[in-house]
Amino acid sequence: SGHFGLIDRNGKEVIPTNYAKIGKFGEYGNDLVLLKTITGLYGLIDNKGKTIVPAIYTRIEKFGEYANDIALVKTITGKYGFMNRNGKEIIEPKYDLKEIKEKFNQIYGG
Repeated sequence: SGHFGLIDRNGKEVIPTNYAKIGKFGEYGNDLVLLKTITGLYGLIDNKGKTIVPAIYTRIEKFGEYANDIALVKTITGKYGFMNRNGKEIIEPKYDLKEIKEKFNQIYGG
C-alpha cells in the first residue's frame, strides 16, 4: 500500500503502517524519529512507539539548528514557533518566519 511502519528485532510492530514516510533514528536524536502522515503532516515518536509530538506540523526542523534541544516548527496555517525535545512548544507558533527568527533572537540572544 506504500505505507510505512516499524517493527522491533523480534518482529513486534512498534509503529503501525500508517505513515507515508518514516525518518531514521538519530536524525532528531538517538531516541526520536520523524513521521510523515499520508496527509503530509509531521510528528515525532520515540523508539518505543510513544508519540512525543503529534503529527500536526507541516515542518519540523532538526533540533540544534537554532539552539540545542530546540526545533523550529510550522503549522498548517503557515505560522512558525519553537518546541523542545519533549514536544512542548516553547514559543507558540503564531509568527511568520522573519518574526519568529527575531523573537528567537530576543529570547535566546541568537
